[in-house]
Amino acid sequence: MNTSSNTETTLGASMPLYALYAFFQSSPATWSLIAVSSSIISYLFFASPILQSSSSKAQRAKVMKQAFKAIENQTIAPKNVETSKLKVAPSNTMQISKLWIYPIKSIRGCPVSQAVLTREGFYLDRRFMLLKDLEETPRKLQNMHVPAFPNMSLFHTEIRGETLIVSYRSPGTADPTGETLEVPLEPSNLESLERLPINMHGSHTTAYDLGTECSKWFSDRFGFKVVLAYWGGNPRPVLGNLPGQPANQGRKKKNIVVETVSRIPVLRSLVDDDDDGIIAFNDCAPYLVINEKSVADVSTRLPEDMEMDHTKFRANIVVKGSSKAFEEDFWGELSFGDDSKIILTGNCARCNSLNVDYNTGEAGKGKDGEIIKLLQKDRRVDPGTKYSPVFGRYGFASRESEGRVLSVGDEVLVSRKNDERTVFYWPGISTA
Repeated sequence: MNTSSNTETTLGASMPLYALYAFFQSSPATWSLIAVSSSIISYLFFASPILQSSSSKAQRAKVMKQAFKAIENQTIAPKNVETSKLKVAPSNTMQISKLWIYPIKSIRGCPVSQAVLTREGFYLDRRFMLLKDLEETPRKLQNMHVPAFPNMSLFHTEIRGETLIVSYRSPGTADPTGETLEVPLEPSNLESLERLPINMHGSHTTAYDLGTECSKWFSDRFGFKVVLAYWGGNPRPVLGNLPGQPANQGRKKKNIVVETVSRIPVLRSLVDDDDDGIIAFNDCAPYLVINEKSVADVSTRLPEDMEMDHTKFRANIVVKGSSKAFEEDFWGELSFGDDSKIILTGNCARCNSLNVDYNTGEAGKGKDGEIIKLLQKDRRVDPGTKYSPVFGRYGFASRESEGRVLSVGDEVLVSRKNDERTVFYWPGISTA
C-alpha cells in the first residue's frame, strides 16, 4: 500500500526541541507525568535488563551484517546464521522465483539471489526514503511516493559492497545516464546529522538527514529540493495486523508513561516492546509476498502485446508453482525451511502506483494506465480496504527465522491456510 502516506512533517529548531514539544502536547495529563517519567528514565538507564537489551540489539545488528557479507562474499555464513534447509525445490512444488530489496523507498529495487531475514524486513530493505522539502518556515517535509511523484521510477539502485549506488535514467531511455550517487549503506556519523521526525500512516519514527551532497543530487533531477533520509534503526511501530492478534486489533496498548516516553527519540529504544511489530520505511509490514500466477492473471486483462510488470507490485518475495491465481488470499503462513517462516497477516491494498509507466516516469497511457480499474472489477475482496483492489500478502518473519537466508529456488510450503480472507486493519486507513 502506497496511499495516504504523503504526510507533511514540521520541524522545529532541532529534534530534541521537537520531541519535547510533542511530549508536552500529547495530552493535558502529560505535564503531571514529567517527574514520574524522569524517575522511570533514570531507572531504565541504570537497570541491568535494559543494558543487556541494548547489548543484544547491537549483537543482533552485527549478526545481520555478517550474514549479508557472507552472501556477498559467497562464504559460509557464521554459525549463528543459517540458510534455509530446504534448498532448490523439485519442479512440481512451489518455490521462490524472485527476491527483491528496495534500499530507498518508492524508487527501483535490487533483484537479489539471496536475502537475510530480520524482524523489520530483509536486511537493507527500505532503510532510506526521499522527502520533498516544501521550503517553508518552520521547515516542512513531505514523504515522497510513486503515486504522487511518478518520476521516482526513473531512479535505480544497486548494492556494491557496503555502498548503495543510485543511478538516474532519462524518461523513455533504456539505460541510466551514467550519473550516479554513492551512499554508505550504514552511515557512521549519525550523531552529527540532523534528526527528522517521520510520520507514515500515523506511525512515527526518527530519521537522519544525509546532508547537502545527497540532497543536491536528487534535487537537481527532480527539479525541487529533496532530502535523503536514513532510518538509522529507530523502531517504527506497526499499528495494524500483527501475528497472533485479531484482525481488527493492532499494536498492544502501552502504559501511558511508557507510551509518552517512547515519543522522545533518544529514549525510545529504552522502552521499546520487543513483542510488538516494528518496521523501517515499509508501509504496513516488513514483507510483501506475491504469486506469479496472479501476476499472469493481470496480464490476461491487458492487450495481447502487453504483460504486467511484476516490479510495480514491489514485492519482497515472488512465489511460483501455485495451482491458481489469488490462492494466496488464504495463505496464513509460508515455510521455507525447518524454522524459516513468514506469517501472513493482511492483504495489500493497491493504489495508483500500478498505473505509472516505469519507462517514462509518468502516468501510463491506455490500458497500462488502467491497472487499478481492471483489478477493481473482482479484486475488491477485503472489507478493510473496500475501495481498493487487493494484490499480495503482508507478512512478518517468525522469531526463529531471524538471521536466516532465503534463496531463489528455495521450496515454499503453505504451512497454514485460513478458512476465510483476513481483514486489513490499520487505524486511519482501514474501512472495516
